[in-house]
Amino acid sequence: MPLVFNQEAINGILFTLHFQKDSPIVAHQKLIEMTGKKVMNLDQINEFFKKIDNGEFQLKKEVKEVTLAHVLNIPEFDGKYLDIDARLRLRKTCTTIREIINEKMLDIDCFYYRSNRMGIDISTNDNFYVIYKIIEGGLSVVNEDSEKFFNTNNEEEQMEMIQKDLMSILCSEKLRIDSFIIEHSQRNNPKFGMKALRNTFNQLPHKLKVRYLEYVVEENCEVLIETLKTMDPKHFKSLKLWIKLGRHDWIPSWEELNDLEQWKRLKSLHLIFGGLNSLHIIRCFTHLENAHLKIDSFDDYLELTPVHIFVMQFKDKLLQNPNLKQFKVRADRRIRNSHFEEINASLQQYNTNNDPYPCWISIPYPDSVMWRKRRKK
Repeated sequence: MPLVFNQEAINGILFTLHFQKDSPIVAHQKLIEMTGKKVMNLDQINEFFKKIDNGEFQLKKEVKEVTLAHVLNIPEFDGKYLDIDARLRLRKTCTTIREIINEKMLDIDCFYYRSNRMGIDISTNDNFYVIYKIIEGGLSVVNEDSEKFFNTNNEEEQMEMIQKDLMSILCSEKLRIDSFIIEHSQRNNPKFGMKALRNTFNQLPHKLKVRYLEYVVEENCEVLIETLKTMDPKHFKSLKLWIKLGRHDWIPSWEELNDLEQWKRLKSLHLIFGGLNSLHIIRCFTHLENAHLKIDSFDDYLELTPVHIFVMQFKDKLLQNPNLKQFKVRADRRIRNSHFEEINASLQQYNTNNDPYPCWISIPYPDSVMWRKRRKK
């Protein structure tokens, strides 16, 4: 629902800006940024400021302090009437309004951060979007039907502009994000977009309350660790991690991930990465309730450990997890026939019905009435 600014609300905003010692020129620009249109010209604002200086205008006597409820003509100022675009405009007005905005609840169903060869795209599923493009001569910023151009080729200055807008959205402790989608392609200026995101995360005064994170990357970078550290462990439940690289290009630090509280509390994981080896699967993934791992092959990354031994160790470790619900490991390459026969022979002890394979076998689950079933193929 868009904000409606009547003259009483505009007067209250200008009174606040005057109180903040803003000049009429600055106040005029902030008013345009906040309302999205030219509601008063510069001469009118000059005249209004003179009235305030001469004591000809003041807020109602019973108003002892300027609050956003007085500035805006919204009963009790319900934060649900503010979309992200309105919040960004209001936050640019003055410190007083910015602090009040940060205290209002903001629920985002799906938040996207995309960094690719076209630029950086920040958007939500409710039609808010900002697109940043580094072009010849500076930075282009497109927001809905408006476009601004910043005449600077300094990469740090360009990055600060993007970080400022990100902070305007993510800095509120009242923010709740159901799904946070991060996508990065290395085909153009590979480090710019992710560096801006990492710098923003490092500046946040609190943890992000995100339920589901989807992280899709094409380059070797440390932003994954920084991203997970930013998540509030109490809210963070599910992760999809897709590393679009060959197994020799980037090996994530699974041991470092395994030390994070966010990783330890993670409930569900969908991982697509060809270079994951058996040792890391057993050490760092078997605590999950639900997991779906897609790897390249069991044979190439076993560090001299036979497939049969890995499967048996993997089974034993999974059965130590009392919260286990489902765990899938899919390899793109088939295992050798000899390895399959070894695994099949060891699992026959659980085939109490002597069914011919492929069949389902039931494995006793310790200290529980639950059973774990595994299909032999």
